[in-house]
Amino acid sequence: MKKYSPERRHLGGTIMNTKNILKDQRGGILPITAGVIFIFLALVAIVVDFGRYTAAKEKLQTAGDTAALAAAKSVDRYVKLEIDPGSSRECCDCGDDGCCPCCIDCGDPFTVVGKESDLLDNDGWKRYCCSCGCRGMEILDRWVNYKNSGSDAVDAAKAVFEINKPSEMEEHSGGSSDISVDTSYLSQNRRNSPLYPSVIVRAHGKVRTVLMDILKLINPNANFEYLNASTCSQGRTYYHDVNNGKWQRPPDNYCEE
Repeated sequence: MKKYSPERRHLGGTIMNTKNILKDQRGGILPITAGVIFIFLALVAIVVDFGRYTAAKEKLQTAGDTAALAAAKSVDRYVKLEIDPGSSRECCDCGDDGCCPCCIDCGDPFTVVGKESDLLDNDGWKRYCCSCGCRGMEILDRWVNYKNSGSDAVDAAKAVFEINKPSEMEEHSGGSSDISVDTSYLSQNRRNSPLYPSVIVRAHGKVRTVLMDILKLINPNANFEYLNASTCSQGRTYYHDVNNGKWQRPPDNYCEE
């Protein structure tokens, strides 16, 4: 059996202890595992919340579109007519035969303004004719008009949006949503605008995140509580342009600008 000096035995023990320390990595695995788990959860959080956000934004766009369409359809169509009343049936002097029926001129043509449904549907304008019938009618102008300066259109848009707004953006889900309605393109003084008559609806909403709050562990000052979304919708309706005799509809390009 070989004998070693105390110095050599001490050196050998030091070498063995160093090898054992290098082999024992149990303490270093825990922080690595924790880091991997955290990164995995963060990725899952981003995927889940972004998926909910994407679905909610699509629903928000649909709700805005239906709201704009409802506002555009809450319209009264008006018409200005020139009516020649014709003549009225009266009793004329027929000599020895006495009185016999004849038609007497009722006067000059006149203009009438009213709703298309009252004047054009079922020939409602003929009630202005005299008893022998009108000589004719001419359409001078046609336009659309929104009641109460467009407030009815705003009410219609908000009512429809409330029904169709995304469930992810409702208060019970921790979110919120609302719309703003622009009816400035409905007024008569905007008839020369290519957007007349249009209703512009801008919808805004936010989705409460479910898992992304864990990212606050990285940066406590960061705000990952909500994801915000905004959409734009244009509601349009047809009107008749008496200058070219055609039915017109404004281009659907406002929200693309």
